Amino acid sequence: MRYRRFAQTLTVAASRASAVSVALLLTASVAAAQNASPPGKNKYGYHVLQSVDLGGHVADYSGSGAMYDTLVNVQTGPRLLDETLDMQPLAGSKHFLFDTLFTASSGYGGDPYDFSVLRVSKGRFYEFDGIFRRDRQYFDYDLLDNPLVPAGLTSNGYTFPQVENSPHLFNTVRRMTDADLTLFPISRLSFHAGYSQNVMEGPTFSSIHEGTEALLLQNWRNSTDVWRAGVVWKPLKQTMVGYDEAIDHYKGDTNWLLGGLNLQLSNGAPASLGFDNTTVPSCGNHLPPIQNGATILPTANATCNGYLQYSRSAPTRTLFPTEELHFQSSDIPKVQMNGRLSYTGAKMNLPTFSEFFSGLISRGNTREFAVTGYAKAQRINVTGDYGLVWQFASRLSLSEQYDFEDFRIPGIDDYLQTTYTGTSMLAPPSATSTVSATSDAYFLGQKVQRNTILARWAASARASISIGYRYRNRDIALRNPTPYSLAIHTQSGLVGVDLQPRPGWKIFGNLEAGYADAAFVQTSPRQFQHYQARTTWSHKDWATVFGSFDDVEDRNNAAYLHHLDHDRSATAGAELAPNSHYGIDLSYGYMDFFTVTDECYAITPAPPGTPMTTSPACIANGTPYFSNGYYDSPTQYGSIGIHYAPMKRFRTGVGYRMTAINGTNVAINPQQVPGSLQSQYQTPYANAMWMVSDGWAFRADWNYDSYGEGSPIGPTLPRSFRGNIYTLGMHYEF
Repeated sequence: MRYRRFAQTLTVAASRASAVSVALLLTASVAAAQNASPPGKNKYGYHVLQSVDLGGHVADYSGSGAMYDTLVNVQTGPRLLDETLDMQPLAGSKHFLFDTLFTASSGYGGDPYDFSVLRVSKGRFYEFDGIFRRDRQYFDYDLLDNPLVPAGLTSNGYTFPQVENSPHLFNTVRRMTDADLTLFPISRLSFHAGYSQNVMEGPTFSSIHEGTEALLLQNWRNSTDVWRAGVVWKPLKQTMVGYDEAIDHYKGDTNWLLGGLNLQLSNGAPASLGFDNTTVPSCGNHLPPIQNGATILPTANATCNGYLQYSRSAPTRTLFPTEELHFQSSDIPKVQMNGRLSYTGAKMNLPTFSEFFSGLISRGNTREFAVTGYAKAQRINVTGDYGLVWQFASRLSLSEQYDFEDFRIPGIDDYLQTTYTGTSMLAPPSATSTVSATSDAYFLGQKVQRNTILARWAASARASISIGYRYRNRDIALRNPTPYSLAIHTQSGLVGVDLQPRPGWKIFGNLEAGYADAAFVQTSPRQFQHYQARTTWSHKDWATVFGSFDDVEDRNNAAYLHHLDHDRSATAGAELAPNSHYGIDLSYGYMDFFTVTDECYAITPAPPGTPMTTSPACIANGTPYFSNGYYDSPTQYGSIGIHYAPMKRFRTGVGYRMTAINGTNVAINPQQVPGSLQSQYQTPYANAMWMVSDGWAFRADWNYDSYGEGSPIGPTLPRSFRGNIYTLGMHYEF
């Protein structure tokens, strides 16, 4: 308690110090601003314009800190809010290194997202683009993979703890770098090269089931490096041919270690009985799982399923070289064409896999095991597409788009497992071991061909209609290890309209309806429809109204399946700015993902009244209980923003945004709660900017974030929070 009060005192002091520092900085700048000259200078043959936004945040929130960091994660402190440098050549000037240069940075000093960008070019000689981004990704939604341990589950005075954080908590940093250089960009023959790196590392949690569920500390460290180069040739005025080579190299160096050792054995060895104890575990000696709940660490029964040690390492290396040839041309009268052909020959290698377990798995009396081995795989991928548009009459055109993909993934693995038996974690493993060797050869292949033919008739300058046909052939082959193959043929019809009832008003609509003669997985549709509609209306230069609707309907009515789903969305909005003094933005969105599927499952013990299935396959697999798998997530979004500038040098804005979900689903687990499926997230805001003089301005922003759930929280920590973020800043151009 003393530590908590001390931490709170430091937080409040830091907030006040940050606010006072920023205020003093802004106040001290006013006098200099009164006599500031217009921003930008002419020197070295350039017009140089620089700007900097300095300031900071004061964050004040209450409720769930884990959810605040998951959804917002903006903390108190000074920041480099923004910085830019723009150099443009003066008329008649000549330069040796570059003609234009632009750089910008934002977010440095502690924001969860920060970036820097650099763009440099010199006329027809080169163009360079580079960007660096850093993201802090924190995720702790405590219902994710939560076993929902009920309250009051006790043994010998020990209460099994409820899981207060997500067993798959995520706290990583991702650093992304991209650099691209183009030589002779407007010449007939140009070259380009680039490099990208994506590094993601940090601590996360995960879990594993060996008799019971264990919490693992997952030391995440994965990276991808991409080298690319290419050439573009323009043999004719409206024809381009290009060749690209890209090499992707992936390194997966994540490892796993046992965490959550919250118990001990009678000899003092740290142990865990897992974190998924929704009922009191039964042990081999038929005694309670906790022998003594009064010791410093409660003493566990050594004959229960449990963990003493666990580790896993699987360093993975993958190389993806890809060659691509592409072209586009419109030099043939009334014909436009484009095409692409690419080949990838990837090699994936797991040279040394290592896994070690020490504890007890009562089923089979496994006391300890170690697994070592390796795995290799290839991915050979050929893709291509060709598109053609033929304007064979003034109002009639015909287009065809052909897409092709053929990939094959052969793979092998070789593992050696050494297992030692035992019936108690207090006793050493058996002196003798069982050694089992496993060698497998796997194969997955798929060939997809899709052809779309579309005819378009422009009935008038304000109306056109298109009618088309799409055919898709998908051949799947796998060996895992039993050979299996499946061919799926899909046919669909397409209709589209493009209308302009009056100047400024446009309407677009599309419909695709089709049928497949087979399905690879149960939730793949056999019948489907896709509806799309969009409209925009503009009035002069100050009013724009828009709306859209999108709906995908899928069905698979096979016996013991009866799958149905839809994915619908609708948006509407308006942007109104009658003059330079005020304006308003309005938007509304609706989205609903719905699915229902017959499904069977196993549960022990089964709650009273659990329905039984009549599916022979489910009964044969030992999953005798039935559910209709219902899930529905209707989501609404709305926002309003008002901008007001009573004078030239003063601008203000206020607004409100809200997202609300009122969903339902089948609760197989009696402890399950809707969670985010019934939640609201609202973010009102306000801002103001005062331009003291040309190049000098002060800004203030307020953002309010509030998340809440309209249902019980379940056996977890609360997830609601409210937070205020105040941002003060000074903008200076020079």
